[in-house]
Amino acid sequence: MDADTWRWAGSLWNYLHLGQQLEQSDVIICLGCHDVRVAERAAALFLEGWAPWILFTGYQGNQTVGMWDRTEAEIFSDIAMKLGVPESKIILEKRATNTGENIRFSWQILNEKNIPAKRVILVQQPFMERRVLATFLRQWPGDKENTRALVNSPELSIEQYPGKSVGSMTDLIGYMLGTVERIRDYPSKGFQIEQTIPAEVLEAYSELQHIGYQAK
Repeated sequence: MDADTWRWAGSLWNYLHLGQQLEQSDVIICLGCHDVRVAERAAALFLEGWAPWILFTGYQGNQTVGMWDRTEAEIFSDIAMKLGVPESKIILEKRATNTGENIRFSWQILNEKNIPAKRVILVQQPFMERRVLATFLRQWPGDKENTRALVNSPELSIEQYPGKSVGSMTDLIGYMLGTVERIRDYPSKGFQIEQTIPAEVLEAYSELQHIGYQAK
């Protein structure tokens, strides 16, 4: 990629990746996807002691249909247990097929199990941080005013993210373009809270589409 393309891609990445500071929490909610590094990151946070419970949520989504013969939650749970997370501290939510359902169904199962969830760490892909938090702030059925949520992801730069299992830089740019579109369009549908999209991000979005990149 040339310098302009890198700059535009970097603008999207820097906007979508929040880089929030971790805080001691009640539960880690790990949202399923095709990137198993997300499960590894959630497991690492649990093993570092950031929360006493870890919940894996996901049936199948756009990224994983036909990829595995089990649910995202089960695949991610197995990864976490292999890394040392006790099965007794893992909760599975195996129905969700999109981010809103990940949030709502996670609240339901935590509520059923009487597990406190006033402080939550959400874990997903780096370019999904902003969208996941925006979805939580709209979709969480509990007392949002008294619930503190933050989002985390594998500690990767934009250059480090592409790989055999998650696709090329072209794929990543497509995912980021799609994520920006959802941040723009979903608030009016009631899926997420409204967020400001800076002019430089809108410019990067337009320029990347103009030179042939397509949103996913």
